[in-house]
Amino acid sequence: MATQQIINIGTLPNDGEGDPLRVAFGKINNNFANLFATFVNTSNAYTNGNTAGQVIFETPANTFTQGQFYVRSSDPGTNDSQASQIYAQINPDGDAVKFTCYGSTFFGGSLTKFDMDVLDGNVRLLCDPLVDTAIFHFISSQVMYQGAPVPGLNIQLDGYVDSVMSTEDDFDIETEQ
Repeated sequence: MATQQIINIGTLPNDGEGDPLRVAFGKINNNFANLFATFVNTSNAYTNGNTAGQVIFETPANTFTQGQFYVRSSDPGTNDSQASQIYAQINPDGDAVKFTCYGSTFFGGSLTKFDMDVLDGNVRLLCDPLVDTAIFHFISSQVMYQGAPVPGLNIQLDGYVDSVMSTEDDFDIETEQ
């Protein structure tokens, strides 16, 4: 992780002790260059039955710093649906993730609870269905990571559900070095 560069503003206004303008703006540029990069993804997932820990989203832990997830879960056979916002952050060692889920709204009955973990080098969003049926999950995720995109991130059309680009042989188009 790059270190933030602090601008010396001196002790008093116009005391001549602070950084010259060119140096100060160079520090500003460097600080902005070190902000997190972001990719936005939309995906669909289905869970079946009420077994806990069903994976509905997965991304490499080495590219994950923090993320926001918006999940709309619905039961296609009823009017039951819920919308949840999940905010998550990985620890510095990259082996555990903490999250907060809030803002759930319901039509009909509630459908699911969520959990997150890191397993086999991946951050996973898990679903614990509260009903024994197939549930459809629409997931919009914004994952922030530091540095240049790493190889293997899917490329997709902005704003289109399930638009991960692929070839006619069904090879996903991904970022490369």
